[in-house]
Amino acid sequence: MERTEMRISGIGNSQGGYYSHVRVDGMAKINGDTDCISFDSNGTLTVEGSLQSESVTMNGTAKIEGRASANRMMLDGLVTIKDQAVCHETLSANGRLSIAGGLIGEKVEIFGSLKSGGGVQCETFNVHGGFNIDGLLNAGMIDVKLSIPSKIKEIGGDAISVKRFKKVSVLEQFVPAFSARLQAQVIEGDEIDLEYTEADIVRGNVVRIGKGCKVGRVEYKDRLIREDDATIGTAHQM
Repeated sequence: MERTEMRISGIGNSQGGYYSHVRVDGMAKINGDTDCISFDSNGTLTVEGSLQSESVTMNGTAKIEGRASANRMMLDGLVTIKDQAVCHETLSANGRLSIAGGLIGEKVEIFGSLKSGGGVQCETFNVHGGFNIDGLLNAGMIDVKLSIPSKIKEIGGDAISVKRFKKVSVLEQFVPAFSARLQAQVIEGDEIDLEYTEADIVRGNVVRIGKGCKVGRVEYKDRLIREDDATIGTAHQM
């Protein structure tokens, strides 16, 4: 099928379909599933359907009502995906990214916040900010620098590091709800290095429970390192 270009400048509407390149500058709505080679939007965008492209670049506010699939995604601003997101290479988001159906990717970089209504599966997961994931985060390497409160059900990975990105603010000292902490049920990996984390169970080969941590049970195979102010209910060597 022959592909044509779509260009919208200002305020406009267009039908979904097969395109070579899509360029939106301004405020636009695309009605229907959209399949293209490259997709670029600046401004306010709504896609009333799914989006499939080799590369996706979004600046501003964007909402995709269906599934989003691409090799590369560069997202800046407030982006909402109402279904699953699949990124075969790199997904980089600056701002707020909300995905209702979970995320599958290779390399995920979040500078800001990620909210996912399903699990997240990737090779590398880097966060400078925070996240709320309703499910399992499964990745080879997980590196989290917290600056906002974060919550997840379960984390599984090879190397897991959770630390704070910034110093404690005055507001965090008096209002615990604003504290940059991670709440998790289960964290399991080979090498685990945690700070400012509350978890029911932490299980790994080499485990470090650092400052600000409260863990109900630690199960370790090789070594457990515990900071002075860390709270551990029980520790068991497997």
